[in-house]
Amino acid sequence: MEWVLPKTLRLEPLPDNARRAAVLWGPLVLAGDLGPEQRGERGRGRGGATNQAVPVFVAAERPVTDWVKPAPGKPGHFRSAGVGRDQDVDFAPFYRQHHRTYDVYWNLFTPDEWEKRAAAHIAEQEKRRRLEAATVAFAQPGEMQAERDFNFQGEDSTPVRVMDRAGRRGSKWFSFELPVDAAHPMVLAVTYHNEESATRTFEVLVDGKRIGEQTVERRSPEQVGRFFDAEYVIPAAQIRGKPKVTVRFQATHGNEIAAVFGIRMVRADAER
Repeated sequence: MEWVLPKTLRLEPLPDNARRAAVLWGPLVLAGDLGPEQRGERGRGRGGATNQAVPVFVAAERPVTDWVKPAPGKPGHFRSAGVGRDQDVDFAPFYRQHHRTYDVYWNLFTPDEWEKRAAAHIAEQEKRRRLEAATVAFAQPGEMQAERDFNFQGEDSTPVRVMDRAGRRGSKWFSFELPVDAAHPMVLAVTYHNEESATRTFEVLVDGKRIGEQTVERRSPEQVGRFFDAEYVIPAAQIRGKPKVTVRFQATHGNEIAAVFGIRMVRADAER
């Protein structure tokens, strides 16, 4: 017996943001191809760390079938049609993406919205490009392969996901090994989110020595949920002569470690 399941294109917006959506083909999530995965010192971000800007689509309030078209001769593959800024995107089912950088959620704008937003968006993308160029390594907590790549260790910690972004929180400790560039001063940049049910206070250590203590306050109902970055300067003596270091998050005072959504080792003297 054969089952034929008709599949149509549709958008699946985030519950709290109708202007950010995934593209689905029937039950299949389509991943947008952003280029080859960057292996080695950069590691992986969302499907691979990359210095390529993630496009947006000037297609809000239009049927998705108007601007995502089947790729000729490639069943199950699609491409956006003239709506990508700064480029259009090839799509394929998520399970077919191997060793590629990808994204699955996309920002959508109307032409009027994009005209108002374009300058700020371009500035944000340029800032992101400079940050990627200054990055020595990026570890993505909460994603199995990325954690293996950076020798994840821990006790009483769990993966989490907020706004479709992977992360990890803990009640005791967890750590990752990250490459450093000993020829430059280093800064550790860590991404958190203010969606915490209680105030969290914890230590950040590099090779067993504390470089900072972080507090993430409980979000009040009137506050907007947001990701934010905290930076910790790493003393030169901590990296001298070393190819990599162990970055450890450790709970203090009977507290817990707030969810960590990204760990980035950055050259502090680079333009950012």
